[in-house]
Amino acid sequence: MPRGDRWANVFEDGERLIVIAGTKETAARMGRELARLRGVRHIVHERDDLTADAARSHDLIHG
Repeated sequence: MPRGDRWANVFEDGERLIVIAGTKETAARMGRELARLRGVRHIVHERDDLTADAARSHDLIHG
C-alpha cells in the first residue's frame, strides 16, 4: 500500500509495518514472498484506490 512516496507491506490491522520499499514493484515482490512464507494472501493496492482513511484500514497481507 502507498505510504507517502514509498510502498509498504503491513498487516491487516494497518498498524503493524512489515517492510517498506522505494518502489511498488519491490514492495510487491517482498510482500508476495512474505505472504508465501506465512501462508497468507497478498493484496496490492493502487495508489489512487485509497483515501487517507482507507489507507489506514487496508493492507497487503491478510491472515
